[in-house]
Order: sequence, then structure tokens, then C-alpha cells
Amino acid sequence: MAEMTARLRRIVADWEQIKKDFAGHKNIIVTPAPGEPPEKYNVTYFVNGIYLLPDGKIEILGRHEVEITLHAEYPRYKPICKISTPIWHPNFRDGQICIGDIWGAGESLSDIIINIGDMIQYKSWNSYSPLSSEAAQWAIENKHLFPVGTIGLHIADYTSAADDIDIDVYSNGQDDTATETVAAGYSPYKSLNADASANDFEITSEELAGIEFVPTAQRMQTVSHGGLVEGNRINFKTIFFKGIIWAFIGAIVGFAVSEALDDAISNIQVLKWMGHSDVAAVAEKVMSSDSNNILELYGLLSKTSLSLSEIEAVIKTATRVSTAIFAALLALGLGLFLGIGEGVYYGSKTQALRYALIGSGISIVAGFCSGYIAQVIYSGMLTNDASTMASATVRGLGWSIMGLGVGVSVGLIKLELRRLMFCSLGGLTGGSLGGFVFNFVVNIVKFGPNDTGTIARAIGIVVMGLLIGLGIGLLEQFAKQAWLKVIRGEFEGKEYLVFAGTTSIGNTGKNTIVLFKDKLVSPHHCDIVLEGSKYVLIDKGTPLGTVVNGTKTNKHILKRGDTIAVGNSVLVFNTK
Repeated sequence: MAEMTARLRRIVADWEQIKKDFAGHKNIIVTPAPGEPPEKYNVTYFVNGIYLLPDGKIEILGRHEVEITLHAEYPRYKPICKISTPIWHPNFRDGQICIGDIWGAGESLSDIIINIGDMIQYKSWNSYSPLSSEAAQWAIENKHLFPVGTIGLHIADYTSAADDIDIDVYSNGQDDTATETVAAGYSPYKSLNADASANDFEITSEELAGIEFVPTAQRMQTVSHGGLVEGNRINFKTIFFKGIIWAFIGAIVGFAVSEALDDAISNIQVLKWMGHSDVAAVAEKVMSSDSNNILELYGLLSKTSLSLSEIEAVIKTATRVSTAIFAALLALGLGLFLGIGEGVYYGSKTQALRYALIGSGISIVAGFCSGYIAQVIYSGMLTNDASTMASATVRGLGWSIMGLGVGVSVGLIKLELRRLMFCSLGGLTGGSLGGFVFNFVVNIVKFGPNDTGTIARAIGIVVMGLLIGLGIGLLEQFAKQAWLKVIRGEFEGKEYLVFAGTTSIGNTGKNTIVLFKDKLVSPHHCDIVLEGSKYVLIDKGTPLGTVVNGTKTNKHILKRGDTIAVGNSVLVFNTK
């Protein structure tokens, strides 16, 4: 067997140390290219760096892609290092990285990787022999901004590969003294950094022409293990920020509006709207404190042309309409804000407005109809001598119809059969529980004999709203078939459902999922299309591309656990 060359021994040592140093590293992921030992590495840094926008503004970027190539002359000369993500730095330009200040043949590849990460964060930089004179001038004028990242990347102090292996850096007859000098980090070759106007690269552009640079693999690792990170089946953060908080706001707003319009939507006022002012006067007299004046009440009855049974029927109808309007206002608040929450959660002001209009429009109709039916059920089943439990049960049944109406309206915001079914069930459940607890709350929160139950009604309605939000959120989570969870980037921790048909991803409001804070995401970056039973990711011709499991791709059939890198964000694809 042929003896392993000094270069190959060094590359093997580098690979062994990299495996030790970066397994499970929280901020650096090193992925080798095929080959044993690998001679090319893709490195992803999750640290803050900066880049320059066309208008001259500086933006923070939290993910950086670097490729390191161990060419035929390594370690005699420095490795070729290129960055494929934008960066504004004196020692980076047009994808090249100047590592002359940190390079020495005795430096391990792990050290180089760490030092590049520090350079990205502006923990180290050289403005005297820059690759980019413009960035160097800017850096000199803005020293007070540095470092832009403060993450410590240094790994355990393992013995350097140069100490373990006798590297014959000069095989052309030079003596041992020269080798020892190089191992100490000194190179007898003239460093181009000594000339402030020189480029740090000894490798020419012609020599770089044959090298293919591909963004690094996104094999996301946790601290404890190196497996793929998968989203949980139930995401309570999603339930809270997408359902509960907006339902809570909607319930409060709906109740406040209904209370403010209480006189305008009372059954007395509804009787007047219906053209029964005479019946309204009778009803108002009956409800007043001096209703025991029989003569006055008899006089009012005599002015009507209706029989007592007809008067009773008209009053029942007016009460049902009044309750229906109250339910419509409540449903309007819930539908409006749950619609806003849907759009805001997915990152689109345009969608938020659209969903709010859909939610509120449908909610008014659904709330009115369900409120009317609820009053019919409530008045028909509830008797004056009913027990507290019976009253709570009947009220819960009535409110469940209102909750169903709200759930239907929210489900119709994004029309999909399973979503509609589960939103309706969530609203039905929430309304039922809210109505059931109302009577118990009335008994607990009662301020004297003249208390009209406003506080209790407010508590009961807010509870109903919260339960509707919780029910819709939980049941939507159980119903989801496919979803994306953001594990890196501005929206880390958020979860987005992938719907039937096409789910678009981009940084404008026209998309289903809007990563509007990520400047590296294109306006329409990629689509996930359900083709039969398969979810297919399609890149839309973006400059940085879409990376799936470390490979830049135009089209990819997604599998559970796949990681998708778009711009500065990394998402995990999951299915039921």
C-alpha cells in the first residue's frame, strides 16, 4: 500500500478534529463534501454579520454560508475560502475571504473556521490591507458599532493537527529548520498583506474557474444530538398567538360594542323598529319599577289592536331579534380579530385586512342567525323554576349555537373542508362551555339586588371567546396535515400550516407565508404544491435559491423532517 502523503495526513487530521469540534455546535454547522477524507467543506454560521443594501443602509444578517476548498497545494498555501451570502466587511469582497492575517500552515482547519466566524461578527478585521476599500473606509468611520455579533465560537482546546503529524511542507530539499518555522505559524513566503494595495489571494481567478460553489447543507442540530429537528405535533405558541390572544381581544371588543349599543338593540327598540310602538310601551311598562299600576297598564293594552297572545308572540320575536343582533355584534368582534390574527400571524398586512373583512362579514350573518336560533332554544327550554344546573345546560346549548356561527365564520376565512369542520367544532365547544359557566359566574359575581349581570355577562362572554380561540386553535392543530416550523431566523418558533393546493413563501403580502423581516427572501421565493399525496417544493428562480437538506434545488419532493433554507430563515417540513 502506498504511503500516505503529508498533505493527505493533514487533511485526515483536519477532518477528525472538525468532527470533534463541531458535532452539536450551536452556531456553526460544518458539512463535508463527498470524499474520504473530504477536500471541501460547506460551513453555515448562525451569527450576526452585516450587509449593504442598494440604498446604502446596513442590515443585520444572521446566517452566513462559507465554502472552504483544500486545493492541491494545501497546506503549503492557504485554503480557498468563499462566502455565498452577502456581507459588508473590509476582508470580504465578491465572495472572496481574506484569511492572510489568520493563516499559518500550523493553524488547524477548525481554527480557520472559528476565526472566519469572528471576522463575520467584526470581532476581528483588517482595514490596512483590505479586499474592499469601501468597506474598510466605512469600518474605520463606524468602529463604535463593533462587534456586530457577540457570540463566542471557540471550541475545546484540542491538540492542533500540526502537533500530531509531521507535515513536510517543503518537499524540495529544504531543511528541518524551515519546517519548524512554518509549524510555529511563520511562512517564509512573502505575505501579500504587507502590501496594502494587494489582494490576499495567491490563487488566480483562472484557477478558481473550475470550482463549483454550492451553499452549505442545512442539517440543523440541537445541542444534545445531531439529528434533524422536527416540529411538535401540537404547537401551543401557535395556538396562543394565532387563536387565544385575538379571540380574547375580539370578545372584549364585541362585548364593549354590544353594551354601548344596549339601548339601541334592546327588545323595546326592536319592537319600535318593527312598527309596534304600542306594544313597546306595554313591554316597557311591564319591565319598569312601577309596573304594578294596573290601570295605566290596562290603558296601554287598550291602545293596541293585538290580542294578548299576539302581543306575547311579537315580544318573543323582538327578543329573539335583539338577541340575534347582540350575537352578531359579539361574532363580529371575534370574527374580525381572529381574521386579523390569521393575517398577522402569516406576516401579511394585506392578508390581515382581507381576512378581517371576510371574518367580520361572515360573522355578522352567522352570528345573527345563530343568536336567533339560540334564543329560540333558550326561551323554549328554560323554565322559571329550573335549577342552576338545568339553566346552565340550556344556556350552554344556546351559546353553543352562537359559538358554532363564529367558528363557521373563522373556518371560512381560508376555505378548506377539514379546517371548516374543526373550526366549527371548536366554536361549538367553546360557546357551549362559555354559556355553561355563565350562570355560575352570575352567582359568584353579583353586586346587590339591582345588579343587571353586566360583569358576569362580560366574564362569561370573554370565557366563551377564549374557549372558542382555544378550541379552534387546538382542533386546527389536530387537523393539520402538513406544516413548517421556523427553527432559524427572525420568526424562530413560529409554525405555518401547509394547505392543499399551493402554499407560497416570500416577503410580500401576496404570499401564503410572508417572511417580511427577512431581506434575503425574494418577493415570491418558492411554492409548496400538493400534487396527489406529495408535497413538492418549487423554487421561483431566486438569486440565492432554495436549499433543501444542504442542496440547492429547483424542485424537490418534500419528506418529513426536511430542512428548507430560504434567505436567512430555516424551516423544518413535517407531516402528520
